[in-house]
Amino acid sequence: NSLHDAIKLMRKRSISQIPIFNGKEPIGVVTEDGIVKHLEENEDHWKKIKLSEVMEVSPPIVDYKTPANALVPLIRFSKCILVSKNSKICGIITASDTLKMME
Repeated sequence: NSLHDAIKLMRKRSISQIPIFNGKEPIGVVTEDGIVKHLEENEDHWKKIKLSEVMEVSPPIVDYKTPANALVPLIRFSKCILVSKNSKICGIITASDTLKMME
């Protein structure tokens, strides 16, 4: 998939990160910040950029029963956290989501 496809999906769903998978295995994440940085450096040919060129390291994975207060240290060092249930990724948590959980 291309960066152009990722941008369209992020705008359509109003999301700021997209986990990238190789089959069922998470291999990285594409973020708004990463895209903006890459666009500054490659503004002339951005529609041809592959996700692998923009992808950041895979975020941490937590079980869906993990309490919100345990997520705070993780979200400080990662832009998002993947959530798993029965060894399958079922969601993504952002810093904004973490703050909402703490209310």
